[in-house]
Amino acid sequence: IPYKPPNQGPWPVTVGVLAPAQVHGLLGDTAELSCQLPPLEHGVHVTQVTWTRRDAAGEDFNVAVFHPTQGPSFPEPGRLEFVAARPGEELRDGSLALRGLRADDEANYTCRFAMFPEGSRSAHTWLRVLAQPENKAESEEVLFSPLSPEPVPVARCVSSEGRPPARISWPHLDGQANESQVPGHLPGTFTVISLLTLIPSSKVDGKNVTCRVEHESLKKPVLLPVTLAVPYPPEVSISGYDGTLYMGHSEVTLSCDVRSKPEPTGYNWSTTVGPLPPSAVAQGSQLLIHTVDESINTTFICRVSNALGTGQAELSILVREKPPNKHGLSTVTIIICGAVAGIIVVLGLLLYFLLYRRPRESFLFGTSPACQQ
Repeated sequence: IPYKPPNQGPWPVTVGVLAPAQVHGLLGDTAELSCQLPPLEHGVHVTQVTWTRRDAAGEDFNVAVFHPTQGPSFPEPGRLEFVAARPGEELRDGSLALRGLRADDEANYTCRFAMFPEGSRSAHTWLRVLAQPENKAESEEVLFSPLSPEPVPVARCVSSEGRPPARISWPHLDGQANESQVPGHLPGTFTVISLLTLIPSSKVDGKNVTCRVEHESLKKPVLLPVTLAVPYPPEVSISGYDGTLYMGHSEVTLSCDVRSKPEPTGYNWSTTVGPLPPSAVAQGSQLLIHTVDESINTTFICRVSNALGTGQAELSILVREKPPNKHGLSTVTIIICGAVAGIIVVLGLLLYFLLYRRPRESFLFGTSPACQQ
């Protein structure tokens, strides 16, 4: 990295010389180092303008000289030019243009006006050479091989040929980013590679993520969208049982529901105690239970495989004795209701007998009023 004095900001401008503290230029372009004097007092003349550059060792060496009568002089002709200074004219503008910027042009430059009889005045400018990077992002191919539950690279973001190195991030994600940096093809440039790593799953596959690239040469960050394409082992669940299964039920179906990329290559049904009960028959992703009996009171396992691995789910079934009657009443409730109804009928008959039958009997067998006299 080119030399810059430690623990200092840009050098302050010396009074009387107008020059920016810092100038930015893009690699390969032209940078202008401005340096001017205000109107001179009467009798003061500029005898020479000199530009020097400080190298990494702290030594200053000449890069350009302009004499009012002899004109410009450059140790490296062709790349440097005085912008406004002309022989025979008043020399107050010593601005210098530097063409075809290279990384090693980044340095501290000093513009010095030699004046008679005032002596010399100078100002310092830090030239910062930048290279705008080329940026791209893409989904990373995940190879079809058995995977362990470890993060793997799922997306790649590359910022090439930047100076200084670009800053890459993946906003709003729980994944990790592994970053590396290598020299660019052009001297003084850098290529930054960021790999986004996540654990493969159905939640990751098809997800839209964004690579964010920041750089000094950019007015705003570059946002690069990427759609992830991630294979993952089977994710399994079992449906078809709502917690109510009774003895004697028939033709019950359990389904093995799977999310898988690539597609499943096989299904295997079993129980925690071994093979399936005699009344249960596996048909691919479904398990058919022809008749519910005591053997169905177990825990079923569906195991699914694909090219990446195996996933499984378990479902415990509790078989009940008998289903409720059609009206939803239990046996005890029916007995109680029957007993109450029987009592009501008996009481009704007794009341009927007492109220209607007894007066009639008195009329048939009793004595008439005439006889009683």
